[in-house]
Parts: sequence; structure tokens; C-alpha cells
Amino acid sequence: MTLAPPTIADLEQQLADAVRLERWPEAEQIGAHLDRLCADPPPPGLVDAALWYAALGVPVFPLEPGGKRPYRGSHGCKDAVTDPAQIRAWWTAAPASNIGIATGHVVDVIDLDGAAGVKSWAGDMWEALPPIVGRARTRRPGGWHLYTPATGMGNRASMFPGVDYRGQGGYVVAPPSIVDGVTYRWTDPLEVGR
Repeated sequence: MTLAPPTIADLEQQLADAVRLERWPEAEQIGAHLDRLCADPPPPGLVDAALWYAALGVPVFPLEPGGKRPYRGSHGCKDAVTDPAQIRAWWTAAPASNIGIATGHVVDVIDLDGAAGVKSWAGDMWEALPPIVGRARTRRPGGWHLYTPATGMGNRASMFPGVDYRGQGGYVVAPPSIVDGVTYRWTDPLEVGR
């Protein structure tokens, strides 16, 4: 008798169980397997996603294809716009560009990196933070971007073990961008400005 491989739902439950039981190596391994299964082919319409963010009032700008860096010679998140004509021009010139979201305007992002970030997130220190308005999986095993309404806070690297905060003057890579062959994807789509 051959056992069927676990489904994505099975793996997500196993990941949640491993985190709840603080079995971090197992959680990392399950998260990595889940990320590989969820890696979609390159989306044909990165420009459509960038326009969708702009329609929500979220400023965007192009990043190097397959990476997290702004284009050389650009001003990065300082160039971010919600203007559809500018967005179309950028993605017409470079259709494989990843999408950068400038934080601190409409949204901030709590960046959890793997088991250390998830463990930090599980603590009581987070009760004072604003509500989560979107959750996205990142390229790192067990990595998450938790979107909150903008707070006015600036960026804070290593705020806690495995946790960075992206606020005013910062940016994040947005779904459906692809970094290191892994597609960033929404698990709970962004809900702002609707």
C-alpha cells in the first residue's frame, strides 16, 4: 500500500502543530517543504498586481527581477507611486520586475524570519500592535510578512530575535514577486482602503 503525499493543508497543519509545540527544527523543515510546494511559476501579470496595490492606495516601485533590491540608479522606496501611468511605464520597460511596497504610508510590515521570528511573535509583547490586515509567505522557510496599518514608526532591524519592523522609509517585497525561485504569496490577502 502506497501512502499519498501530504497535501498543502496537511503540511500547514503540521507546521502549526510544530510551532505550537516549539519543535523549531521540525517547523523549519516543514516550512521549507511547504514553500517548495507552493512555489508557483512566474506570474504573467506583475504589473496587474502592482496596479492592484496602487488602487488600494499603497505606493509601489520596481525591484530587480528575481531579487529584493531596487534598480541601480533609482531612489528605491522614495520613487514609490500610486500613479497607474508610471506603474505601467515601469513594468512595460521591465515586465519581470519584482514589486516593492513602500512601508510607512498605508501599511507597515512585521517581518518574521523563520523559527526565531515565529517564537518571538508568539509572546505577549505584541498585544499593543495594530491589527493584522494581511499575511504573506516569504521566501525563507517559515518566513512571514504581517501587514498592519501604518503606525508612524520607522524601521527597526532585529527588533526581537528573527523580527524586523518595516515602517516609514522602508519597503518590502510584495506578492507575487519571486525571490530565489520562490513566489511570495498571500495567505490572507491585504485588506486596506476598500
